[in-house]
Amino acid sequence: MGDIHSLPEFRRQKERAGRIRFLERSEEAQLFAAIKSRSEDAYRLSVFLVDTGCRLGEALGLIWNDIQEHRVSFWITKSGRSRTIPMTERVKEVIKLPPSEGRRPKGPFTKLSQAQFRAIWNDAKAEVGLGADDQVVPHILRHTCASRLVQGGIDIRRVQMWLGHQTLSMTMRYAHLATNDLDGCVVVLETPRGEGPSVESSAFASPLTTVSAAAPTKKGEAASKPTKAPRKSSKAK
Repeated sequence: MGDIHSLPEFRRQKERAGRIRFLERSEEAQLFAAIKSRSEDAYRLSVFLVDTGCRLGEALGLIWNDIQEHRVSFWITKSGRSRTIPMTERVKEVIKLPPSEGRRPKGPFTKLSQAQFRAIWNDAKAEVGLGADDQVVPHILRHTCASRLVQGGIDIRRVQMWLGHQTLSMTMRYAHLATNDLDGCVVVLETPRGEGPSVESSAFASPLTTVSAAAPTKKGEAASKPTKAPRKSSKAK
């Protein structure tokens, strides 16, 4: 066996653009009910993941010191940057451990491993008829959280901060879901020319498109016209 003198080079592959799968509310309810019937701890973790948008490893690595009042901090992250976000009411409930005898675990989800959670997840999704959908993996809860934030009108920069994306381009995958920003375009396109609201009252009015109105004149008073200076004759007298 020889020594390795240098690490091999790996070519970074860009994430393929395409449809982002996220859970509808009805799908979430069915899937979470099936998970809860198998494991209360896995159910609590699922609710935590969908409401915080954190990665599975970030949740499993939480300790009690990371949870302060109404906020939770993620210190060990994929991007290497820590972040702190507020907790929803559901999250506040699921991080509470049921009373049990014995030593308290280090964190709210340390009893589970990734392999255990994924096994429970796969059994539950097969039960509710999602077994053939290869996009319904635990990471879909992160996509679901991001999609709900964008669809709810949260600006893309705040969504980036919430998810802990290193660059804004990673968060821009969800920007197309903010369809409300384009609703005004339909109004303009469907309004016959000359019948719609004026440019001045339009939501798209700007200093470059708005024509300043002329000063009002008194009734019966004609607007003054600029007078031309008399033209001098070119003939010599």
